[in-house]
Amino acid sequence: MKLEALFNVSNNKLFWIKDNSPADSDSFEKISIKWSQVELDDEVYNEEFLANLRDQLKALDEANKFAILIPEIDRPYETPVQKEAFTNAMNHAARRVKDCVSVAGFLLPEALLKDGLSAGKAAADFMETLAVKHAQYVYFTKSDDIKALNLAEDISKSNVVVL
Repeated sequence: MKLEALFNVSNNKLFWIKDNSPADSDSFEKISIKWSQVELDDEVYNEEFLANLRDQLKALDEANKFAILIPEIDRPYETPVQKEAFTNAMNHAARRVKDCVSVAGFLLPEALLKDGLSAGKAAADFMETLAVKHAQYVYFTKSDDIKALNLAEDISKSNVVVL
């Protein structure tokens, strides 16, 4: 089941597709999901946690509210294998909540942004992987991360919403 996109991004700001009016992402619920909660062991996912996440998101659906999922990297994230495992875990989480209209998208953790947003980098790989089945998602970043990583130019050329 593929959901239709509800939001559009222009100049790093979020807009409703229906009327192109600004969307207030500050009012969206922020839901942290720790990597260790999603993936208990290599490719062993915590389906109970993900079912509870889905229930939480379905309640937001019923209330016509939206959420930004905030992945937390709480285990080693240095090697290509670890980076791929993180992306796969968050992609698995996205599959488990695929029918939740309330999910506006994902926040890009600072660790994903360290190398920028160009093709082949962790952030681009993350977004491309999730977009295969979840093209409706929008990606967000914190303005503090942009400043700390000196990514203002990269972000200005992207479709990432700055919070």
